[in-house]
Amino acid sequence: MAINNKFHRVILGSFLIIVMNLFFIVTGELFGVVEGQPDFLSEEQLEPLKKYEIALKANEEKHIGYMSKLNDKYTDALDVAKARMVKIGAIRAIKALDSEITRINANDTRRSKDIEAAPDYVRKMRSQYDQFVFRVNNLKRSRDGESLYATDRSLAELQLELTKSDQLEKALKLRQYREEFKRPPKPKEVSQENEKVDNKEEINPPENPEPIDVPFDPPEPELFSRNEYQLNGDIVRPMTSEEMNKYESQFGSPPVRTARGYSVMIASIQRREVTEITLGKIKGWGIARPQMWKGKPYWTATVTYPTTSLFGTFDTEGMAIISGNRVLEWRYTGSGEEIP
Repeated sequence: MAINNKFHRVILGSFLIIVMNLFFIVTGELFGVVEGQPDFLSEEQLEPLKKYEIALKANEEKHIGYMSKLNDKYTDALDVAKARMVKIGAIRAIKALDSEITRINANDTRRSKDIEAAPDYVRKMRSQYDQFVFRVNNLKRSRDGESLYATDRSLAELQLELTKSDQLEKALKLRQYREEFKRPPKPKEVSQENEKVDNKEEINPPENPEPIDVPFDPPEPELFSRNEYQLNGDIVRPMTSEEMNKYESQFGSPPVRTARGYSVMIASIQRREVTEITLGKIKGWGIARPQMWKGKPYWTATVTYPTTSLFGTFDTEGMAIISGNRVLEWRYTGSGEEIP
């Protein structure tokens, strides 16, 4: 009798989920979770979402700090270039540099045609600045995405707990919320008039970028933007809860870390598989974590090290993509560019 009752309860629960799914498809009801936090969860159950919002805020503050440091370095270099042009009376170049300095001081990172009147070395410096901005923006996307995926994994665990405790209606609501939570919003439309103002053009990554440094601080636990986490397959990205479950048995042991760092990464550096990173310059080692790259799971770990550019010396974060006892590739964290 107990077995029959349990069987009937399972059948009834499955039937209820099917009916509710059909209801939500027909009505499009999302329980008001598209905006704000879901009101059907308790304060304790909302904790992952609260941590997510805190992480995004901290991430934004760090991004602003990076950009502020970058802009200060760039404008300092522009001031030096302007002083040289003043000495030789290069009026057109002075005007171009004034325009560029005004633009950057206003936190406008877009390129304008004014810069074409500047000296060759300033135009090269502008190209490096463009690449810096590209990398720093992609770093924020990566950090935001890390947090988003981590939050979704917590919500997936909560959904499983609700299902096991026969709270089927709440579990279904949470699943609906997770689908919307992970879906990036539609990009904002930009009017053609705004695009043509002052001959400004949005920065795109150069076709053949030179190796540039990104102004990193020592890495902290990953924090990842719901509206910006669309990454192509060649970019290392966090794993979804479904991917974690799917590939869990394939991970194997994480890379071994000693007092000197991760043995597999040290061996790769000693074999000179990467020339920009040397053991003596490494300032810090990040946490090893499983991530996705080109549709497959890999262990990854990061290092922080200094590099030098036209803007001076900055700390840069590099990531090793690890398979077994070998490093497959070294990439800049966030932008995904290969490290020479």
